[in-house]
Amino acid sequence: MSIAKKIGEKYTGAAIYYAISDDEGKTFHTNIKAADHSCECCRVAMVMDKDGTPIIVWRHIFGKNIRDHAMMRLDGKSQPIRLSYENWEVDACPHHGPAVSIANDGNYHFVWFSNSSERHGLFYSYSSDQGKHFSRPLNFGNFKAQASHPHVLSLGQRVFIVWKEFDGMSTGIYLMHSNDGGNLWSAPQKIASTTGASDYPFLISDSKKNYLSWNTDKEGYRLIYMPENPQ
Repeated sequence: MSIAKKIGEKYTGAAIYYAISDDEGKTFHTNIKAADHSCECCRVAMVMDKDGTPIIVWRHIFGKNIRDHAMMRLDGKSQPIRLSYENWEVDACPHHGPAVSIANDGNYHFVWFSNSSERHGLFYSYSSDQGKHFSRPLNFGNFKAQASHPHVLSLGQRVFIVWKEFDGMSTGIYLMHSNDGGNLWSAPQKIASTTGASDYPFLISDSKKNYLSWNTDKEGYRLIYMPENPQ
């Protein structure tokens, strides 16, 4: 961005860089630019593919100011791949980054938020060929209840999604799950709530049990066990 300003060119967004350490973080190799024109403040999600390649997903700026999503394999040769096509044109950063999860079956699972006039809310999609093709996006959550900040956890054919909703009185965390790799989904169910301020929900696993990690002002930090097959 600063280089563009020096030569008098307009630069939208920011650039994504990464650095690699092969000595357990003691030292890092030279920074490598992965992509130009990422949304300035939306978090970048990263996960390891089963072959050891890092995969990143972020809100990208396409064209003049379309802020949809892209993914990229950080293998030194891949290019960014467009993931979402809501065509949300906004001259601001939504502070609302995506999430991604990959299990041992190698399927990529993505969730994100968009607020375009035609297609808005929370979305889910998966890819079984490392991003060459994506499933048709599934729109989920109650948009009128401010559905936001989704997170996804893949455990092979079992896939879990959580997100926040606000009913005017309290914030709830909702869960839905799939037992067939993301094709069919359960009805959403509320698994936690608070009437105070709260952080974003995250799903974590120790490979044996799955948990919702959620921090709230009133209740404090909660690590909530999720049954293997929620009702």
